[in-house]
Amino acid sequence: MNNTEAKLITAVLNDKQVHVLLQANVDNLLRTHNDVWNFIRQYSENNQSVPPTSLVVEKFRDFEPVDGVGATKHHLEELQTEYLNDSLKDILRNAAGEVQSGNGNNALEHLITKTSELKKNTAAIRDIEVTDLDSAVAYFENVKKMQDLGQVGIKTGLPGFDNYLPSGIMPGQLGVFLAYPGIGKSWLALYFAVQAWKQGRSPLVISLEMSETEVRNRVFAIMGEGLWSHRKLSNGQVEIDMLKKWHADKLQGKPEFHIISNDSGGEVTPSVIRGKIDQYKPDFVVVDYLQLMSPNQKSDNETVRMKNLSRELKLMSISEEVPIMAISSATPDDVKDLSSPPTLGQTAWSRQIAYDADWVMALGRATNSDIIECVFRKNRNGFMGDFLVQVDFDRGYYRYKDYEDKNG
Repeated sequence: MNNTEAKLITAVLNDKQVHVLLQANVDNLLRTHNDVWNFIRQYSENNQSVPPTSLVVEKFRDFEPVDGVGATKHHLEELQTEYLNDSLKDILRNAAGEVQSGNGNNALEHLITKTSELKKNTAAIRDIEVTDLDSAVAYFENVKKMQDLGQVGIKTGLPGFDNYLPSGIMPGQLGVFLAYPGIGKSWLALYFAVQAWKQGRSPLVISLEMSETEVRNRVFAIMGEGLWSHRKLSNGQVEIDMLKKWHADKLQGKPEFHIISNDSGGEVTPSVIRGKIDQYKPDFVVVDYLQLMSPNQKSDNETVRMKNLSRELKLMSISEEVPIMAISSATPDDVKDLSSPPTLGQTAWSRQIAYDADWVMALGRATNSDIIECVFRKNRNGFMGDFLVQVDFDRGYYRYKDYEDKNG
């Protein structure tokens, strides 16, 4: 029998720390001692205590306790490492076999699916003890230091949004822009990314409906705040010397701003995005847009696909400690009204997106209007409310506007 597993079982029988295993997905890690662990778990649930070692040995004759073991947590980490290494070897061996057989696509699909499962099985669950004053003081002191360095919560420069989300867009949050087509949600998402960049953060934009060069043209227009015409940038009408001088003055030495696209038709999943996060270490991620993505866990049912995708993105924002802002299309109840901000119930394909999100902002814009109406439909970390943004898409202007001035 596996000696690492025997050490872990012995450790939990000695120090009684059964909760450590209960919260660690240990059922998926054990390969030779699952029956012993299931007995210990069921005994603990029924009797509120760990069974004596002698009882376990009596019931499982092939189990031999190991002398000189340490704490349960220590041996759990040993088993997780062993499981990770062994599983990776199996995954790579299988993928290599597919490649040698000329099935590269199958190999890639196998890698994405299995590594996603592996991440889930070896992920840690985090907790805190509320009455631990030292822990709370250390946390708030760290928050204050980060605030002093300007490293907490991304602000947008739009008083309406920033007032309703006082802490700013924080690491671990999943935010959603919800709108019908043609409202300007991709533009506004890029404006948010540029504001993060101006605050010293490194954005990562995943564009699934535009080429990376088109997204860059939009970003340049927003960064320029009137200096560039998006229409002319798209047509290649740029004075190169002026572009070089602007780059040297405004962009050189600033944080990196990465744009990823799949205009060649490649499938983008949360695992792919996680790989890009590991590669570029961004501080802010934009996904444009959800309905064009694929979840790690495949399904032919569109509702199930979106449900899986939403949950995977939320877990990724938490585990990677990076804010993710996703764009979602909406399904109208009345096809004649595509200008009003949609409700949560009009989220395309699955309302799970709204459940998983920390905040959802619905956008609306009348035909030929330069005013975007923004309405918080959900906000876990702030307040509900609405506001207006006046936009010049060609020149990259975004201005907060009071409702009283809407027609002014």
